[in-house]
Amino acid sequence: MRKNEFARSLASHVRLFLIFSIMLITTSVYVTVRRANAQVAVGTSAGDFLGFEVGASSAGIAGANTSVASGATSQFWNPSLLASMSQPQVSLMHATWLGNLQYEWIGYARPLGPNKGVGSMSVAYFHMPSLSGVDEFDNPTGEFRVYDMALTAGYARPIVKGLMLGMNGKLIRQTLATVSGTGVAVDLGASAVILGTTFGATVQNLGPDISFGNGSYPLPQLTRFGVSHPFLTDRLLVAADYTFPKTYYHDFRIGTEYRVHPMVQVRAGYRRLGGTRGDPATGYSFGLGTHVGMMNLDYAMTPSNGFADVHRFSLGYTFGGTDVKPEPAPRTPKQRPVKPATKTPPAIATITNTQATELSPAPRATPQPPAQQPAVEAPRKDAPSAASAKVANSASSTPASAAPAVQPPPAAAPAPAPETHVPAPAPKAPEKEVYEVVLGNYQTEQSAQSELKALQILGFAVKDAIITVVPGKGYRLSLARYETRKPADQFAASLMKMSFTPRVEVTSR
Repeated sequence: MRKNEFARSLASHVRLFLIFSIMLITTSVYVTVRRANAQVAVGTSAGDFLGFEVGASSAGIAGANTSVASGATSQFWNPSLLASMSQPQVSLMHATWLGNLQYEWIGYARPLGPNKGVGSMSVAYFHMPSLSGVDEFDNPTGEFRVYDMALTAGYARPIVKGLMLGMNGKLIRQTLATVSGTGVAVDLGASAVILGTTFGATVQNLGPDISFGNGSYPLPQLTRFGVSHPFLTDRLLVAADYTFPKTYYHDFRIGTEYRVHPMVQVRAGYRRLGGTRGDPATGYSFGLGTHVGMMNLDYAMTPSNGFADVHRFSLGYTFGGTDVKPEPAPRTPKQRPVKPATKTPPAIATITNTQATELSPAPRATPQPPAQQPAVEAPRKDAPSAASAKVANSASSTPASAAPAVQPPPAAAPAPAPETHVPAPAPKAPEKEVYEVVLGNYQTEQSAQSELKALQILGFAVKDAIITVVPGKGYRLSLARYETRKPADQFAASLMKMSFTPRVEVTSR
């Protein structure tokens, strides 16, 4: 029954993903067949560097990233995706293009507290080496600089279960020698998870025109829609995006990421630009990513038709919840005393002791030596005995009040205490194997406590977690213990999905 329900659920997810993908593909086909001289305001905007895509992991899937959470770089693609973060993260990217064009990006995002959302900020810097200037008579006027820069601050938070919203504010600065322009812009984003499929939408660079020199130019506004869905137990991710730039042609993107190893991912994607043929933006992209502990390293290469390929390198570091005040180390649970396998109930113990008392032999009285009496003749058989006659005469002649007191029998010696029945000790149970899910090793106890706090925020059941010291290796975080291997492996797999690196160790108890 459960298998049938799972199959039906999986089929519905696949149908939903295929329907949305077909819609995107159909629209992209329409865009690709429209005439090349369509009225698109190409090259009429300021701040075009704002469209330079951030993150090597995103570039590896051709930028189909509107619905794919990618850490701090999500601020660029869809600020609402930051709401799913549970730990602070810093990310850096370096890209080269056409030999001497350089693009640098650094961003930071961190949760602000329970139910308070996630804040972010970043700096984008697009520059080239200084140029030598000349006047109208070709006389040198000295070197001048050309650069563009944007400062971005963002905020995201979940609204209801499965729905997240986010927003960015930007300060933009462009400089060309002695001419410069300054402007502001806003990004709006939303994302929702429905039946395991993530949908995303964002509108970027909303703001007034930038005054540059003697004129003013609009910002490169654009709208993105995206959808993504995991397959093969979250090992394969498929994503698709459709982008509507205001000052360029629409484009369709599709990308995949496959986890070949818990620490290694390979990526590939394709971007199709509509409205023109041979555009350098149309083509494939490839990427590779790896993470070790809290460090992520990604690389992507985007081929350009007729231009130099664009190479991107990005580095991310996820902090172990350093924004949370460390809590005291969790107490070690008290070991319960091992109870004997069989225990004699009180009632049975009483009966047993009573029987032991009754069955014990009665103590023998110490024999008294007989009193010496004068010798008498042996009585005849027909004559009553002297003792009998004496008793009879005494009974008849002596009144009751004058009857001599009867001597009580000698007191018997006190009986020895009955032996108490002590049950034999139960045989010691053989030691059982225990499967323990472990994280570590940590350099300090504070880092282990921070990791434990992050797991609690993510919803993992770690109430029995224990922090122990490993000589020469630091601190070790034992999360849970199981009597069988299967639940331990399942718990470890759920941790791997959240980029942790657990291990299952076999111990005995």
